[in-house]
Amino acid sequence: MYVLLGDSPWLEEALASPRRDAAGYPVLDLPYLVLMKMASSRAQDIADIVRMLGLASEEEVARVREVVARYAPEEAEDLDSLIYLGQLEMGKTT
Repeated sequence: MYVLLGDSPWLEEALASPRRDAAGYPVLDLPYLVLMKMASSRAQDIADIVRMLGLASEEEVARVREVVARYAPEEAEDLDSLIYLGQLEMGKTT
């Protein structure tokens, strides 16, 4: 089990509404996981974001856009690129 500590403005909101994995353990919801990985900016984290967004439903992508717009609006343009790359990787673009 991991402990998540920090002073990010979104952290309290994220911890208040976790998702559950297949085993029933609480996990960060996709929008907050994307925010966390965008903040770290490591190559592996960016690759993870691309894959997660490529597999995400339109509804999930919309929620990610909303949370990023609220907490990290300066990342919106990069987010659009990551969404596009993820959809391209998963064959969702035309």
